[in-house]
Amino acid sequence: MYKTLQGRQLLKQEIPHPLRKYLKKDNSIKKVKAMTYDKKNIICRRCGHVNDQDSCQINGGFYCDYCLNMGRITSENYLYRIPKIPQKKSQKTHCFWQGELTKQQACISQEILDSYRRKRHHFVHAVTGAGKTEMLFPLIEQVLTDGKVIGIATPRIDVCLELYPRMKEAFQDTEINLLYGHSSQTYNGASFIICTTHQLMRFYRYFDVLVIDEADAFPYVHSDELQYVAKQSLEKKGCFVFLTATSNPRLENYSNTEKSILAKRFHGQDLPVPKTIYCRNLATNLRKGKLPQKMRIEIEASDQSYILFFPDIALMSMVYPIIKKTWQEKQVAMVHASSRDREKVVKQMREGEIDLLLSTTILERGVTFKNISVMVVCADHRVFNRASLVQISGRVGRSIDYPSGNVIFLHEGKNQTIMSAIKEIKHMNKEAKR
Repeated sequence: MYKTLQGRQLLKQEIPHPLRKYLKKDNSIKKVKAMTYDKKNIICRRCGHVNDQDSCQINGGFYCDYCLNMGRITSENYLYRIPKIPQKKSQKTHCFWQGELTKQQACISQEILDSYRRKRHHFVHAVTGAGKTEMLFPLIEQVLTDGKVIGIATPRIDVCLELYPRMKEAFQDTEINLLYGHSSQTYNGASFIICTTHQLMRFYRYFDVLVIDEADAFPYVHSDELQYVAKQSLEKKGCFVFLTATSNPRLENYSNTEKSILAKRFHGQDLPVPKTIYCRNLATNLRKGKLPQKMRIEIEASDQSYILFFPDIALMSMVYPIIKKTWQEKQVAMVHASSRDREKVVKQMREGEIDLLLSTTILERGVTFKNISVMVVCADHRVFNRASLVQISGRVGRSIDYPSGNVIFLHEGKNQTIMSAIKEIKHMNKEAKR
């Protein structure tokens, strides 16, 4: 059979020409209308989005504007749902990771395994730097040994790029597909998938276990559509594992769910508590090309590399040449969602080749750099919520060799968001000592 199509939900034009002959020959392939109707709305069956009839008309039909970036889908289209190929037998999978879980990590790892065996969902709330990835290794090993399919989906491309090499190193004899918008890989029917949550739109009833990593991240946590496609990609009796460092009530309302909490980092050191620094007319002065003296003092006093987080690309782009001119002896770079050299810059930062990296919130979570401090510029800006400030703080001190560093919040006035983020970090540090 056609392994490269199993478990997929595709439009006809997404299926390679040589394989389209199976669409009529195989009765197990389900052909369904791409959209359904009610009195006022058009509902997309790929992403579940409810479109208003008046705003989504095209050529006498309708299209879905939510999943347009996955390829246009219209009311004239059909979706082909291709079943998964049953596994004849299980095959022992070996994890090559040589590390050792802490007592708390091992306990939670076992709880996740128990949930899988009982076909229950599992929710893991663990602080940034707790070692959530390593806690998944026993689960992955068992699922693959059982001849089943596991996926790790995350809202952020950078998290996928961080996870893939770590999983390849841990499971060296296992084929893993890495799927995201501009990925060089293509799906080939592998039993281990790492992908963005948007890529789940092209799967149907494929995963026996689906891990949603950084489940509280934008856009997943507030997207009914992405949560719809996650459920649709999961086998009817499959189970979710939700991983998050900053919990959200919307993530905890699944029935049949177990929960684990880990407040301590794997190396036992506290989460860094942010230092708040008031800078009068901060944004205005930055736009005029003036760097606050307090900002310069903090950067020059540190022997670590710094990531400077900005609320938007426009302000960051204005400040970038000023920082390059101010610190001509340092290697300075800038990255945002549309950066063409995004992967290259992140790799250089990871290898210690960049001293000052300016970034938007795309690097707020899921990425690990060994020896850094962070500074949030305009931390009181509305783009920074409690979760993002906690996650940004969590970029610091993630390595056992460099368990500390500075977290600086530059602001024009402490708001509730800043105070609640600091309160949560202090609370988790207190919980870790119990």
